Amino acid sequence: MKWLDLGNSIGRFRFAESCVGLTGCLSICYAVWTPCWLANRGLWTDWNISEQDQTRDDSNSAVYNVPETQRFFAVISFLMALSCGALCLIFALCWTSDTVHSYSNTRSLLMVGQALYPTTLLLFTLASTGLLFLLCWSLFTYHHREEIRRDIASLGSSYWLGAVGWVLLLIIQPTVFLAEQCVVPDILPDLENSIETWRRASLQKRTFSEGCHRGNYKVDDIAGLRRYMSEP
Repeated sequence: MKWLDLGNSIGRFRFAESCVGLTGCLSICYAVWTPCWLANRGLWTDWNISEQDQTRDDSNSAVYNVPETQRFFAVISFLMALSCGALCLIFALCWTSDTVHSYSNTRSLLMVGQALYPTTLLLFTLASTGLLFLLCWSLFTYHHREEIRRDIASLGSSYWLGAVGWVLLLIIQPTVFLAEQCVVPDILPDLENSIETWRRASLQKRTFSEGCHRGNYKVDDIAGLRRYMSEP
């Protein structure tokens, strides 16, 4: 089994984007569950409840807790980061340029006029993960803006690694993807040629099989006629 497919530009771009995505996902997972966000406190620390911990809308109809909102987005982004990290490992280590050329994939995809692009799937899933974590990170930053303004040095490694995570997923990853679209040729024409070759080979095999089948019937009919004529 071939683990790394770096022989062409498609494989190299897919590997690069998978590594960028995996790094971003690991950074988000680390940031969510470690306490070094601000003054050795994190998302799961019980902060002192004050007026800043609650936000009202203009109609004074609802009150929501900002830390709980941060934690909600943090958990969702963590679960998505785990899934996307596994997907990045699959595309980086197990996926090859020949995988997409399997008959079942090619036939079903060409029927709708599309091709299977792993990097496109990575782009959408990783961007969604980065956006959810950015919401969590932004809420934390806005909620503690006064403390950060007074002492920016109190920001810890978890906070900055979280920033690295969403920058990788929302900025670096799309940039590499756009570079791939400019450099890598479209694989759809190759897939069309492959499916046409398979169709011709299947048709020739079917024609040959049907011809042999009709020939066997003719031989059996002649032999039966001869036996009938030879009987008294």
